[in-house]
Amino acid sequence: MSRTGSPLVTLATAVCRFDDFLGAAAADRLLKSACLAQREHMAAERGADAPVPERWESPERVLRAPALAEAVGGLSAVVQDMLGVAAPSGRMGYRFVTRNHQKAERRESGPIVRACDGRKGADNNQAISFVYTLHHRPREFTGGALRVFDTTVVGGHPACGESFRDIRPDHDTLAFFPASAWHQFQWVSCPSGQLADSHFSFEGWLA
Repeated sequence: MSRTGSPLVTLATAVCRFDDFLGAAAADRLLKSACLAQREHMAAERGADAPVPERWESPERVLRAPALAEAVGGLSAVVQDMLGVAAPSGRMGYRFVTRNHQKAERRESGPIVRACDGRKGADNNQAISFVYTLHHRPREFTGGALRVFDTTVVGGHPACGESFRDIRPDHDTLAFFPASAWHQFQWVSCPSGQLADSHFSFEGWLA
């Protein structure tokens, strides 16, 4: 019971995690092409000598990953069954995100949000979020876990719970969870500051 005497309801958020998702060779090819695309885009935006930003995001139109999209789409039916969430339209979207060294005075985890796509006006109860993680080996950063929160009720409405599950940022790992769930990325420490040592992820949705 809560302090007010009303029942405290918490619904555990289901997460589906797939390790070694694309396989070593395909994952390494994708990581190489993603790094190259980011270097070229950053050089055009900021100049070749610009430092790697703490967070950099590329929309799908700049960096496409057809092999990943096909593999994720192939799991759509089974993931809908496992999570108990429908994604009826068959649509998919994603973005590529790089997280590098966060300076000590600004070391805060990312915002707690719902849905990886940020679609305005979307029905998150009819969508599934996914995060596919990549990094070079050996891993040269710490942090970067995906934190998926459970759901509680506040004022008669769903709200972000205090309990959560952390998904380790392992290379070639894919995690699915309901788009209605709250999630957050933990801050990253990457002392070298080099692009190759970053935390890389494709963050997207099925609807």
